[in-house]
Amino acid sequence: MEPVGHRVRVEVVEIMGGGRCPAGIEVGRVWEVVDGTVPEGMCASAFHTVHPFVMTLRFGGVFPWSGGPRARLCCPDAENPVVFVVERDET
Repeated sequence: MEPVGHRVRVEVVEIMGGGRCPAGIEVGRVWEVVDGTVPEGMCASAFHTVHPFVMTLRFGGVFPWSGGPRARLCCPDAENPVVFVVERDET
């Protein structure tokens, strides 16, 4: 059965602080989320951060502050915040 909703692309665009994620996530890493489960290779803290944004985008929502179906956010690691861009796949 095909998942309901849009696909969402999650990309790591920056790692602030010391530039090293303790979970091994690196800049340029991309996940495609097609349902509400944790993508392989994404740590639980990162998924906890992106999940509400992914779900909003999967079901047609937008973010007024970004002007559309895209958001920039980061994980809660205060020493090395991993910055993500989440974007709905419109295809």
